Amino acid sequence: MTIKPLHELKGHKAPVLTLDYSDKTFLGDNTLASGSEDKTCRLWDLRTNKVIKGIQKLDNPVTSVKFARKPDLPLFYLSSGNKIYVYDLRAEGPLCTMPNKTFEFSNDEINSIDVNENNKFLATADDDGNVNIIDLGSDKLYKKTTKKHQTICMTTKFRPKKSWDVWSGGMDSKVYEWDFSRGLPTNIYDMNPEEPTAAQMFNPPFVYSLDITNDGKWVAASLGDTTIQMISPPSKKVKSTSKIRLINGHNTMVNCMSFIETPNQSASLISGAANGGLAIWTGFYNCTSTTLEPAQTFQVDTATMQKVNWLKAYHKDDQLHVAIAGVGPTPESGSLCIYALPKVVN
Repeated sequence: MTIKPLHELKGHKAPVLTLDYSDKTFLGDNTLASGSEDKTCRLWDLRTNKVIKGIQKLDNPVTSVKFARKPDLPLFYLSSGNKIYVYDLRAEGPLCTMPNKTFEFSNDEINSIDVNENNKFLATADDDGNVNIIDLGSDKLYKKTTKKHQTICMTTKFRPKKSWDVWSGGMDSKVYEWDFSRGLPTNIYDMNPEEPTAAQMFNPPFVYSLDITNDGKWVAASLGDTTIQMISPPSKKVKSTSKIRLINGHNTMVNCMSFIETPNQSASLISGAANGGLAIWTGFYNCTSTTLEPAQTFQVDTATMQKVNWLKAYHKDDQLHVAIAGVGPTPESGSLCIYALPKVVN
């Protein structure tokens, strides 16, 4: 089923690489942030689909963006090159050109950032394979992990409800669970299946992105072999690790995904592949099998989106929406579109 965009958010002059969304921010409700190869970031009011702030005068493409986790905090974070920039959203006018703070603790390009749920720490994943933890109170490097990915670290994510848990994934096909108070890995998960298929031999399970449910029970890793690995770490009630491989949702690398949750039902997962394929996954909380197939699949209209780089799912007016960032009709152009998806029933 091909889906066309509800809205096109126009303004970026090059491919759009990354997104973040928040229901409530210092700037208002339903706010989307986008970062692009054009070395700018834009903040959008999705109630009007208009830009409310622009961030310019960066030296490199914007690779990751993050709102403060507390809506009353007027702070916004982004990575560009090997630096983290912090902006004060109280700045007058529609343009921000001067960061409030700059952190430079990475030697190589940063691919992903995350802020923990109490807004005390920021994690970075970089091309060196390192995960760095920055103390946002002291503005100092809190911890550099003692071990690192063998090659590029693509993604990092704090685990909710677990104060010292941060996760990372890389091009070594590994997912690390870290105790960042000590800088040590507590678990290392190999994404290579015990009996790889022919497709997996040619498309290794490099880890492109991570997402974690709000209750911290499920960690999802999107992989280069067209699948997604779900991991449910041990807890006080459940002593063993549960794993589910999400299969048959995509036919090329899965490079982005987003959990979507409502107060009255379990989380669902929306995943995206580089070729514009989308899949909705439900039922993993009650799954007793080691594999799970998608509830529904879609294809975005390639007239406006030639390649998908990132997505963020959210609810607005009781409707499931997904914001998708990527490459427009030509390889040099950017695309940022909003799509409506059918309601998910778990």
